[in-house]
Amino acid sequence: MKSLELITLLGTIISVLLSIIAYFLKQLHGNIRKMEQDVALMKASMQLIKSETKANYNLLRQRMEFLENGFRP
Repeated sequence: MKSLELITLLGTIISVLLSIIAYFLKQLHGNIRKMEQDVALMKASMQLIKSETKANYNLLRQRMEFLENGFRP
């Protein structure tokens, strides 16, 4: 009788612990998905900043060349 109660108690404890582990794994998975979305957004923002910087650099370089060579109609 005591062994049956002990087995039932151990089964209940194991079930509760597995439920807690499953809950935290679900939370972790959700956090990882959110982080992946944030990283993708950051990459897109970085690409946009990089292209804008490159375009501004090229424009500035053209202006400098124009100023160095002078205006010749």
